[in-house]
Parts: sequence; C-alpha cells; structure tokens
Amino acid sequence: MEIEVTVQSILPSEGPQGRYRIKMNPNDNVEQLLRRTCAEAHVPLKPSYCIRHAANKVLPREAILSTCNVRNGEVVHWTDEEHIVRKVGGFNTIWFMCVLSLLIGAIGLITVSVLKSQVPDKEFDYGIVMDAGSSHTSLYIYKWDGAKYKQTAEASQTGETCKAPGKGISSYAANPEGLSDGLRHCLDFAKTTIPGDKWSSSPVYLGATAGMRLLNEVNSSQSSAVLIEVRKTIQEYPFNFTDPDRQARIISGEEEGTFSWITSNYISKSLNDKNPLSSVLNAVKSKTIGALDMGGASAQISFIPANFTSMPANYSNTVRLYGDNYTLYTHSFLCYGVNEAMRRVQAALAAQQNYNLTVKDPCAPKDFVINTTYENVFKAPCTSGRHAVETYGYNIDLPEDITDMNETFHFVGESNATACQAFVEENLFNFTETCNYKQCSFNGQYQPHVFGEFYAFSSFYYVTTFLNLTQDNKQFSLEEFKNTTAEFCSKTWEEIENIPAALPKQRPWYCFQANYIITMLTKGYKFNDENWNTLKFVGQVEKTDIGWALGFMLNESNQIPVSTVVDTFSTTLFVLLVVLFTLFIIVSVGFACHARRNIKTKGRGYSLFSNYGAV
Repeated sequence: MEIEVTVQSILPSEGPQGRYRIKMNPNDNVEQLLRRTCAEAHVPLKPSYCIRHAANKVLPREAILSTCNVRNGEVVHWTDEEHIVRKVGGFNTIWFMCVLSLLIGAIGLITVSVLKSQVPDKEFDYGIVMDAGSSHTSLYIYKWDGAKYKQTAEASQTGETCKAPGKGISSYAANPEGLSDGLRHCLDFAKTTIPGDKWSSSPVYLGATAGMRLLNEVNSSQSSAVLIEVRKTIQEYPFNFTDPDRQARIISGEEEGTFSWITSNYISKSLNDKNPLSSVLNAVKSKTIGALDMGGASAQISFIPANFTSMPANYSNTVRLYGDNYTLYTHSFLCYGVNEAMRRVQAALAAQQNYNLTVKDPCAPKDFVINTTYENVFKAPCTSGRHAVETYGYNIDLPEDITDMNETFHFVGESNATACQAFVEENLFNFTETCNYKQCSFNGQYQPHVFGEFYAFSSFYYVTTFLNLTQDNKQFSLEEFKNTTAEFCSKTWEEIENIPAALPKQRPWYCFQANYIITMLTKGYKFNDENWNTLKFVGQVEKTDIGWALGFMLNESNQIPVSTVVDTFSTTLFVLLVVLFTLFIIVSVGFACHARRNIKTKGRGYSLFSNYGAV
C-alpha cells in the first residue's frame, strides 16, 4: 500500500522551493524519499540534504519511513545539514557577542567607578589680598583648585570680607605703628578661615591705592614708613610673605583699573572659555565687561574699545589670562574719588565766599552744618600742591594772613540741587581743555568711545543703592537717576537723617556724590540716554565683592606654582568612559533581541539523532 508524503522545502533561497507530493512505499527509506524529491525538483541529490520530521528531528537516510512514523498525508521538511549547522553557529555567535558585550560593559563601569572613588580630593590653594584704600582697609580670602586652568586660578571668595578697624593706612602717616592693630584684626580672621596646613603656602598681598599714592607724592618718607610698618606686621603671621617689597606695595592707578576689569570679566564669565569647539571654530571671544570704579581718592575706567589698535601706549594695558591676551583702555583719575573731590569743592566754596568761616553749601542738606578745619580742606594734596595743579590746573590756597590751620569752617546746607550740580561741574571738570587725541573725556585725557556693557561699583553702587535705585537689581534710566537726585537734594536734614543707609555718616554727602557721579558719567565718560542701559550698578556678584582685589589675585596666580596633587582621572574622562561602557551594555541588549528574533523566525530549534549529534 502506498502512502503520499508532502515534502516542504525549507532550503536556502538559492535551493529548490515549494511543496512536493511524493508517493512512497512505507518500507522505503529516507534516502529514497530524498532521491524522488530531488527528481521532482530536477536537482541532483547532495550528501548534505536531509529530511526533518515534524517532531523536529532529522531523519537518518537509512531509516525506514514507517519506522520513523512517516504516514500517509504526513508533511516533512527538506533541508540542508550545512545550512542548519551554519545557522546554529551564527545563532551561537550572536549570543556569544551578547554575553561578551555585557561583561565588558559591566566590568568597565565597575572599574571606572572604583578608580574615580580612589582619586584623591582636589588640592585647594588660598590667597589673601588686602585692599588698603584711602578711607579703610579690607581683607579678602580667595580659594581655587590648585591645578589651575592654563596657568591662571579659577578663584572664588571664601569667608566674609574683613573690614580692618580704623582708617586707611595713609591716615597713619604721622604714627605708622597705629595701623598695626587694624591689620592684625583681619590677619587673625584669615588664620581662622584658612586651614592650618595651608598657612605657609598661602600668599598674602597688600595693595595700597590712591590714598597712599597721594601721600607718596606729598611725603615719600612718610609713605615709606607706613609700608615698612605694614610689612613688619604681616611678617608676624605664618602666611607666605617671601617678597615683602612686591607683596605689600602701592599699586598704580592703571593697575587698579586693570585689576577691576579682570574682576568684572571673571565674575561675568567673559573670560576662561572652556568650550572645546571654540578654538576649532575660531569663535569670536565673548564680549567683555567694562569696569567703572570710584573710591575715596581716585576713579578708574577700563574697557576694551571697539577699535583698540590706535590707543596711545600710556592709556592701554595688556594682560594674559587663561591663555589669552587682552588689550584694554584704562585710565585712573587721581583726586576724583568722592572724598578728595568733596574737599576740593569745599575749598572752592570757601574761596568763592571770601574764606568766611560760615560757608553756604548748596550740596549739603538744609539745617545741617558740616564743621571742618582749614587744614583738612586746604592742606589736602588735591586742593593745593603739585598734584592739584597737574589735575585741575591751579591751586586753591588760603590767603597769607590766615595762619591758624585749626580754625574751623562751618558749611551750612542749602538743599539746592541745581546750584550743587552747576558748582560741581564748574569746579571739578574741565571740558574745554585742548584734546590732543581723537577724543577725550575731560581735563584733556584721552578716552575712546565707551563700548559694551559696564559694571559700576564702589561709590557708584553705594550712592545709587542709598537712593533706592538698585532695589531688586532693577534697571533705572538716566532721567530717573537725575529726578531722584533732584528730589533728594531738595530735602532738609530732618527729612534725611532717618533714611536707612548702609553708611549712615555719608547721609549729608549723598547729594554732592549723586550730582558728582551724574556729571562724571554723562559729561565725563559720555554715557547718555541711548547707552545708559549698558550700565549695571553692582556691589556683589555671586557672593563675591566687585573691586580690584579679586583681579589682583587672579593676575598674581599666574606666578604661583601648580599644586603637586593633580587629578589624573578627570571628570571628563570619567564621563566618557561611563558612556563608552554603557554603550557596550546597550549593544549586548541589541544582540539579545536579535538572537530572540532569530529563534522566532528561523525555527524553533533542531534535534538530531545521536549518530548526527544533538543540536
């Protein structure tokens, strides 16, 4: 009795395809079935051809059909042993790659995590800068990663600012020993802030500004004695003070302006571009920030002009920070700090009113009297002497018949805003002096057109804050500044004396200072309604005081050796390795998905009789 067997080809695409109905005797063997099938398909019989039963077993060629349970109507599969082995081998390779990728990823992640955890803590360095101004001395402590970046520290202020008790160090010209206690107060504070194991490596600097510059011009012996006492006091402490003459000195006005510019641009993140693409793309440097500083005895302006190629050499300075050079315009106006300018105005008022002991003062509040001695007004270096002549063109001297320097002037307030502004402009600024350059500010001094944004700090900030113009960091217009000043200057002392003020003793002077600042900014530096919004009046940015001290520290850090402990396993390398090993794990998941898909699409597996080997 014959049986009909349906042979379904599952050969590779290059082999015969389709179904073949073959009539066989149940006692025929598998090889005979293969021969008839090949004959039907018109192909020769290959040694590797085989028949797979529906039970997923490859049938030996010598096996009898009935013995293999191949019955009438049965469906069997025609396949190729070489193809089976090749597919199974590829299938195993995929799983091998899956496991290998998973192991590489997992072991790699564990290894880099362990290595990163064993990297020593960053080595931090510290530095101390004392700003010895004309009216007071402040101490700042800065901290940075000892490795630095392109030789320059990435410093930030740590701890509070220490204000030394007493006056500015120039006030101790007649008694240098008197300044020591104030410095010790702040140096003791530095010892409590900086870790003990860092004292000997932490440099300390003192920069004396306009007050000492004036004293040095008037009496260099006295200024030298003051600096000797300063250095002697600092040497009592365990900080790094190996070069006293360089580390405690009078800084020039141009240095002060430059350091203020560095501070402004560092805090505003206009320096130190770490973007790895910036050099590749030749990107334009970030716009820099100009710096306007006004202390007690001088005022500085520093910025990078739109075109700096034609600047006179004595009005420019070049600094190198984080691997880049910056050439900026900078100029310092000695005698244009708020205190020295006020004394010059008082002398001019007294002279205009025939040196009467009672002097009408349009800038002072009505019903308030300011008492000061002849000596305090007329012996000031910005009133009389060589520098007064160099700055203003003339001295304001007392008549020869007045010899008692302890005689007291009484400046009686009038609360006259208009008269105050006019007197300030007429007696402190010369806007008609010959300008030997393309453009000038005042007194014949060169200044390119202001360009970019500016930070205005120190007295610029103190005055506008007192007038409640900077509340919540709001932007105010020039007109608002003028109107607020005029309104304040019309108030009597009774209306003023209880206004909250960070510096209460300055209340009587704020009318003068506001008018002085408006004139300096508008007619001096040439800010107007169109570019006023480029001005930002600031005291602190990101908990760091704005001034020259931080810029001084950053500039000095170029000379400080890099700390020996360097992080050899950087955060960047760590992140890159984590990403790499995570990709290995993702690849292993991809291999696993591919293998599972093969299981579903290529069959459910093969099982051979023992004489062919198990699959």
